[in-house]
Amino acid sequence: MSDLGERPMDDRVNQQLATQPSVRSKVATETSDAVETELRRGKRTRKLTEKGQKLQEEKLERYEQRFKVSYDKWKSLVKEVKWLLSESSSIESLQDVMARMTKASAVVGTGYEDLRHLSIPDHDTRRRVDHCEAVTKKMEVLVKHYFEGNKEMESGWSDIELSEEVSVGTRISRTSTSSQSKSRSSKFSSLSAAKKQEAAAEVAANEATLEVLKEQDRQFKELQKLEAEDKKRIAEQEADDLKRREEEAKVKAQHEVENAARRKLLEDKRRELERLETVKKLNAAKARMQIYEQSEVSEDDELLSDLSHDCEFKEIHVDKRHHRPDNLSTKNVTLQPTVTTPQIDNTSLVKALTESMSVNRLPVPEPMVFNGDPLKFNDWKTSFQMLIEKKSIPAVEKIFYLRRYVGDSVKKALEGHFLLGTDSAYCSAWKILEERYGNPFLIAKSFREKLYAWPKIGPKESLELQEFVDFLRSCEAAIPQIKELEVLNDCNENQKILAKLPDWLTSRWNREVMETEENTKTFPSFSQFVKFLTKEAKIVCNPITSLYALKSSDKEGTRTLKTRSSVGKVLATNSGGDNLVLVSCVFCQKNDHSLHKCHKFMEKTVVERHKFVYKKMLCFGCLKPGHQSRICQNRSVCDICAKNHPTCLHEDRSRSVGNHGVTESFKKSTDLYQHRHTRVLNEATSNQVMQEINNTCTSSIIPVWVSTTSEPEKEVLVYALLDTQSDTTFILEETTHALNVKKEAVQLKLATMASKITVVPCFKMKGLQVRGFYSKTRIPLPTTYSREFVPASKDHIPTPQTARVWPHLEHIADVLAPRQGCDVGLLIGYNCPQALLPREVVAGEGNQPFAQRTDLGWSVIGHGNPCVDSGDIYGTSHQIIVRQVMPSIPASVNLKTKVHYVCRTQIKEVVSPIDVIRVFESDFCEQESEDCCMSQEDLRFLGKMKAGTSLNKAGHYEMPLPFKGDRPNLPNNKVCAVYRLKCLARRFKKDMQYYSDYTAFMNEIIACGDAEKVPPEEAEKCSAWYIPHHGVYHPKKPGKIRVVFDCSARFQGTSLNDHLLTGPELTNTLVGVLCRFRKNPVAIMCDIERMFHQFHVKAEDRDYLRFLWWDNGNLEAQPSVYKMKVHLFGAASSPGCANYGLKHLAAEGKGMFTEDVIRFIQRNFYVDDGLVSVPTEAEAIALVTEAKKLCSTGKLRLHKFISNSKNVIASIPQEDLAKGVKDLDLDLGEMYVERALGVQWSIASDEFQFRVIVKEHPFTRRGVLSTIASVFDPLGFMAPFILVGKKILQQLCYNKASWDDSLPEDLQSRWERWLLDLPNLADVKIPRCYVPQISNEAIRFELHHFSDASISGYGECSYLRTVSASGEVHCSFVMGKSRVAPTKITTIPRLELSAAVVAVRVSDMLKKELDIKDLQECFWIDSKVVLGYINNDARRFQVFVANRVQRIKLSTESNQWKYVGTEDNPADSASRGLMVEQLVASSWLKGPKFLWQKDLPSDEVKVGDVITSNDPELRKVQVFNIQANKEKSLLERLLKFSDWARMVKAIARLKRYVREAKGFESKAFEPTTLEQRKDAELFIIRLVQEATFSHEMTSLKKQLAFTSDAQTKSQLYKLSPFLDNQGILRVGGRLANATLHLDVKYPAILPRKNHFSALLIKHYHERVQHQGRGMTVNELRSNGIWILGCSSAVSSHIYKCLKCRKFRRCVEEQKMADLPEDRVQPTPPFLLCGMDCFGPFYVTDGRRQLKRYGLLLTCMCSRAIHIEMLDALSTDAFINALRSFIAIRGTVRQIRCDQGTNFVGASREFMSTLKTMDQGQIKKLGCELIMNIPSASHMGGVWERQIRTVRNVLTSVLDQCPGALDSTSLRTLLYEVMAIVNSRPLTVEHLNDPLGPEPLTPNHILTMKSMIVEPPPGEFVKEDLYLRKRWRKVQYLVNNFWSRWRKEYLLNLQQRQKWNKNRRNVKVNDIVILKDDVSPRNKWKLAKVVDVYQGKDGKVRQVKLLMSDSSLDGKGKRLSKPSYLERPIQKVVILLEAD
Repeated sequence: MSDLGERPMDDRVNQQLATQPSVRSKVATETSDAVETELRRGKRTRKLTEKGQKLQEEKLERYEQRFKVSYDKWKSLVKEVKWLLSESSSIESLQDVMARMTKASAVVGTGYEDLRHLSIPDHDTRRRVDHCEAVTKKMEVLVKHYFEGNKEMESGWSDIELSEEVSVGTRISRTSTSSQSKSRSSKFSSLSAAKKQEAAAEVAANEATLEVLKEQDRQFKELQKLEAEDKKRIAEQEADDLKRREEEAKVKAQHEVENAARRKLLEDKRRELERLETVKKLNAAKARMQIYEQSEVSEDDELLSDLSHDCEFKEIHVDKRHHRPDNLSTKNVTLQPTVTTPQIDNTSLVKALTESMSVNRLPVPEPMVFNGDPLKFNDWKTSFQMLIEKKSIPAVEKIFYLRRYVGDSVKKALEGHFLLGTDSAYCSAWKILEERYGNPFLIAKSFREKLYAWPKIGPKESLELQEFVDFLRSCEAAIPQIKELEVLNDCNENQKILAKLPDWLTSRWNREVMETEENTKTFPSFSQFVKFLTKEAKIVCNPITSLYALKSSDKEGTRTLKTRSSVGKVLATNSGGDNLVLVSCVFCQKNDHSLHKCHKFMEKTVVERHKFVYKKMLCFGCLKPGHQSRICQNRSVCDICAKNHPTCLHEDRSRSVGNHGVTESFKKSTDLYQHRHTRVLNEATSNQVMQEINNTCTSSIIPVWVSTTSEPEKEVLVYALLDTQSDTTFILEETTHALNVKKEAVQLKLATMASKITVVPCFKMKGLQVRGFYSKTRIPLPTTYSREFVPASKDHIPTPQTARVWPHLEHIADVLAPRQGCDVGLLIGYNCPQALLPREVVAGEGNQPFAQRTDLGWSVIGHGNPCVDSGDIYGTSHQIIVRQVMPSIPASVNLKTKVHYVCRTQIKEVVSPIDVIRVFESDFCEQESEDCCMSQEDLRFLGKMKAGTSLNKAGHYEMPLPFKGDRPNLPNNKVCAVYRLKCLARRFKKDMQYYSDYTAFMNEIIACGDAEKVPPEEAEKCSAWYIPHHGVYHPKKPGKIRVVFDCSARFQGTSLNDHLLTGPELTNTLVGVLCRFRKNPVAIMCDIERMFHQFHVKAEDRDYLRFLWWDNGNLEAQPSVYKMKVHLFGAASSPGCANYGLKHLAAEGKGMFTEDVIRFIQRNFYVDDGLVSVPTEAEAIALVTEAKKLCSTGKLRLHKFISNSKNVIASIPQEDLAKGVKDLDLDLGEMYVERALGVQWSIASDEFQFRVIVKEHPFTRRGVLSTIASVFDPLGFMAPFILVGKKILQQLCYNKASWDDSLPEDLQSRWERWLLDLPNLADVKIPRCYVPQISNEAIRFELHHFSDASISGYGECSYLRTVSASGEVHCSFVMGKSRVAPTKITTIPRLELSAAVVAVRVSDMLKKELDIKDLQECFWIDSKVVLGYINNDARRFQVFVANRVQRIKLSTESNQWKYVGTEDNPADSASRGLMVEQLVASSWLKGPKFLWQKDLPSDEVKVGDVITSNDPELRKVQVFNIQANKEKSLLERLLKFSDWARMVKAIARLKRYVREAKGFESKAFEPTTLEQRKDAELFIIRLVQEATFSHEMTSLKKQLAFTSDAQTKSQLYKLSPFLDNQGILRVGGRLANATLHLDVKYPAILPRKNHFSALLIKHYHERVQHQGRGMTVNELRSNGIWILGCSSAVSSHIYKCLKCRKFRRCVEEQKMADLPEDRVQPTPPFLLCGMDCFGPFYVTDGRRQLKRYGLLLTCMCSRAIHIEMLDALSTDAFINALRSFIAIRGTVRQIRCDQGTNFVGASREFMSTLKTMDQGQIKKLGCELIMNIPSASHMGGVWERQIRTVRNVLTSVLDQCPGALDSTSLRTLLYEVMAIVNSRPLTVEHLNDPLGPEPLTPNHILTMKSMIVEPPPGEFVKEDLYLRKRWRKVQYLVNNFWSRWRKEYLLNLQQRQKWNKNRRNVKVNDIVILKDDVSPRNKWKLAKVVDVYQGKDGKVRQVKLLMSDSSLDGKGKRLSKPSYLERPIQKVVILLEAD
């Protein structure tokens, strides 16, 4: 092969060449002949045409794409082989994948050959081919070794990487040598000799390889022999092992030694083979070098005339900067010959090759992409010229590289030059770049703009100062080249720069300037200024001695470090005082790199990396802590697939074209990753323990093959979502790239369920088709839009496993496609019904999933897990609506298709508001704490327990399952339990420790008898319920597992917990148990062993507690059916049953045991933990003994006893003591800390302590909440300290900070101080006992409560003061509360009052829980105002104060409240907050000093005068003036109704109520009946008639005929009215004999102008669906209503009806306006004209087909036209045409044109041209541009009619020219058409009169002659040609034209052809709908008129509209900007007039 890409030769070919010398010579001969033939053939230079070049480029692109796809496929197969080898997979799967990998390698080689025949392959292509062949061979060797039993492959992997390097190096060597040969051959024009040399080099290489191959074969045979012996010995050793088991250890060790030695020998052999392989390649290279050297000597005598033939290559220098094989030059290689022997020195050659390989391993330098920044132009220019332009490449390639390395904005400027491949075009392009971006003035301007826009630098921003100085240094460096920057030396410029610097630096520079001026009398230069700043920046950034470095080190020393990252805080805090460490890499704990660049992390597999990221709770989008990937705002972009995830987490997934299946092993790998990834999501978001169950819902998501109709063989495998709620089809953008489909840019309007709307660009495409995974039928897709993602979850894809779970779907499991490695890349909507049509449906029962088959395949819809009805954590909402929108925007903006796309909305509550409220109310809440009454269910629970509780034979209490009703008949959910058990088995196999602990627990409950096995004959009992189960580890006790039975598992819509009663709250309060625990000196703590399992379930209820388990935990066996005999963990009723059983046990012991024991069991247990304190040790010992006896009566065992008394501990048996107390010696002061209901209790010192271990939380709002909530302090010992943290959290909530945003700097410093102080809580110790032992004979107990408030918070603290008989006083802290003040501004007195209420509530709770007799209480407060409120009994307060004062007086007396000074009030700490050190030093834990005194202060403060009359809390008296209004009649009240039906219903209800009130009817709650509504209608009609026709009805009642004059004039006279028996006035008429209903024959009469008549007309008009007048009148009379003047009344109503207007009203019109002045004034031709474009027309230019357009300008006066041809719809083309027109026709003063919709064939670009023309070029020409409003084509009728005429003429002319025209012919044709049109007559007068004058045409004024010029009559004389005579003739003709123009043409314009009537002007605030010719009428948009434009005649013909918008927020405000449009009135329909 040539230097175009030499590849390693196949070993078999080499062997054949080695054994057959004749073949070698034959090959050499054939190669030489081929070279000569190629030379002869290449003498004639072939130059392709432009079309040929384009075709060849397309073919080359197609081959490159095919090569890339085949190489990627081969690469994925190699990775699959490596994975199979690492997983020790089966031989069959390896053989299958290896066969496909070998085939893929061959395809890569074929693709390379195809590329090489078309063009020179690039560097990367050759590298890939070499790498492919080398790795394929190496993989074959490794797989062969694997088959032979050697499975240690680490060295093999490294060898594969080496193979690539060696291959690259070999290629570099060959390329370098080939490049030298090519350079010399080109220099001496001997291409033939070079080819011969190359062929000879190949022959020599093969000969050199033969010697090594022989040695290699011999070594390989020896290796095979050794391996066979090794296998044989291993087999013999295994046989010996079986025979001699007693010597197994010794023999095994001996064999291991032997095997190790043998493996070492094998490894040495392998290394030897590899060494020989390297030697083989080296010898081949040496042989090539010899041939090249010999050929050089023979061919190049002149070059080597001065050199000896004994020379060697001493050094080979390769260009290290830019190594491209197609750009190599001889300048890059320097040969230094030295005289030596004819043999080549091997050492020098190896050194040269090594250096060449090392150089080419360097990354290939490339110029950066220039995006138009003038500051970067020179840098880019230098790099481009050095790396590209200096290479010997043609201009075409230079232009290609130039296009590649410029950005889009720069490409537009050079677009025209890219089409040409000449040197001049390349030079012109550079000239443009130099002018635009290399202009020194522009660069200087950019420097200065950037300098002046620099933000001001703060006084502590050292790094920002350094960055600013670096920029100034770049300015200084640019001054020599850009002289314009010398202005920076000016003092004024220096002053501007100083404004950017910090003040301290400005002062220093001021001193420097003063010194310079004093010494040199000049201002310092810019260079001096930069030098000064450089020095200062270096000082402030010194890493050792600067303030910046010192502050950083201080922060590290205090475990605090600030960063600027969003969530970059990593915190590790514990009580031991460990330092905080901020590490950059969380994997290797090093600071010199991040996790993305960690080599150790990258050595792990992708699955292991995912595990690590999940374990460390890092974001999967940016690898930073503190947030999740779904809300990540700084997602990394993968370098491999360009998706939004870090590159280190990328996983290759094969998506090969033509591969219709995925191997089972690869599928398992993908499924494993997906399963684990899904489990991560579930564990991170779910509040249930789901046992690794994936998302259970599946949908219509099917794997399909997508292709295009143009290339059906090119297919891409994706998943398709069949969405029946979408009317559009969407495709993933990534899929469109793979298909290479043609696309059209459109706009996509994307909205979420939160009403957030954004418009994003996307593409529209056609010609796509799809087929099923197993199908060959292709379904064409409609118009498809691209999106970055398709809103569907891969977890919803049905698989065969989904079908196998359900019995009715098992038969389709085999036809469901297995899980593929592709993404969901297609969404098919119902606009493609063929794809959605169900061909077959398999339905289940009830809520079971169903399967359906479409033409694309099978899918399963519903719940894939029978245990769960709705287990999805994420909800996906689909509704996609697409419509074509004509945007109401200026004409210059491109019209785009808009698509409304509602994307998926993930619903997941990360932080519940309850969590925040729970933290703020962790001390107390505002609600009352009194006991609430029991519900009926609670009473039912107690009744069932009381009736069903009994002792069984074993001595355990048996209780029934408390069902809400009778025993439910539940469905058999065994399939659910089986499914969950399989999931549990999968987890067991992954986590053996979990399996071991789980099995031990299950074996224990079975062995203890808590569960029993169900006999097989009872296993199928129908009423049984099977409970899934899972294990949960104790968070504080590692290794201790508890199996929880999931009684909430749902099946067919129900669960066991749905039918169980939970019972009342029988558990004692935690605070109460702890308070009683502190009463006495001797403390005891114990636990009930397995409390739930000691209470048994009735035998008849146990079948509801069945579960499945393997006998002895054997996972291979079939699971057995068990049922629980006890109340289990997980049932909703178990806590209530256990607590009831414990209290029932104590109640049963009354009379047999002491009251202390009974009280201990009933009141001092919190669930299963018992805490009690007694006065003496003897009482404690007796209590323990009696309590154990009492519990033993119910088989309850008390154990884990702990006490602070050694005697008590000694009296308790060892087996009943807690684990840590058994060997504890309290006399030695051994420290032992135990958790007492979550509080740390030091037993030796008998004190409560705090041990806070803060987890690593980021410095975010979420981290603050988690840290504060983790501090457990139920008694409020640390309430002031916790208040400080709560205030920080409150401020974050008030600022509406995001949960994962970093804290602001001010709050961050406060949080860091609080966090650093948190471990200091370990130093705080609180005595457990209230009263010390020396004072146990107390005679008086007092409870003192203090309360206080501030703007920060409010709280209270309570102290127990004891006084002994000897007068000794002791004070103990009992409880404290604190809470932040509300963010709403509240007065201090109100906060103080709230704190007082808190103190009262604490008092009520403590009195109830402490059980202290004769307890005295006192309340202290430092607010005299609050004391005044409490002591006041006469005045009334506002509701807030009144309610709280009432609450205070409900529990206390006024004399219990006393005043205390703020300095003596310990509650002041609870209202302001304290740090730990301040807390210890304060009186918070000790109480105020006066409480320790023998006598309390007796002086009282008078508070009676504190409340003044202007106190805002006093209620003011208000006086109201009441005025009675006259009561309205019923008829007047009915006028408020706007709907007849509602009015009738209201009257019917009213009449029914009256009858019910009078007792005529019983009360009814159903709707009114038809009869009642009919009666109500007659009642209303009668009221109307009595009010309107009172005289007529009076006469009829008196039975008087209508005979008098007054009566005959009545409007009822002709109707023969009469009164029916109900008093209704009806029409008599003439239809008495008709067989009609009485209401139709005798309709009720109603007046015309009446509100009720109008309501009736409206009612029946709506009933006929807004039909016309006739149908409405008919409907009225058919229902017995006769309205006088009905037709006109109905017509009036229809005219005003909004819907009728919307559906049928015509658009607005106005009387036609007068002609504009430029139409009726005689002016020179084309001085005033109109303009429009038409086209396009297709012309040919060579072989190209181009578009041309016509520009028509018509004279507004003479109606003459002028046509110019446009090359394109661009600004330049239009300006050129306009200048040509002006050059021919003269100056134009005014041009009129349309704005948009009337352009025929024009595109959006021309509108942009018009806008540009208006603002730029046109003004220079002196033209005024007048643009009509949009959608007003009738306003441009002048030119629209002319265009139609031109088109008619063009059609006739082009019909005579069947061939294509060129540009010149088209221009000529347009001129001919212009002449024809200008010869048309303007009037028809005298047209048929042969004696009349010639018809007037535009040519008469343009050319002074008609189209056909006849010879003039008469004879001419010479004098007629004089100028004076000619002028007179022309002037006469002109005057004649204008005279006839006025008489014959102008007067014809007088008459209006339409729009002759004056109409109402459209007014502001009219409500209209806008006509849209595209949309149906019911879709026309609503608008409001905001402005009108009146003409000179006062008529409105144009309006400005405000368009309606339905996107509103919750308050009804617009979310988007208002849209305004200008339209003619002919485009609007008025719905509602403003007046």
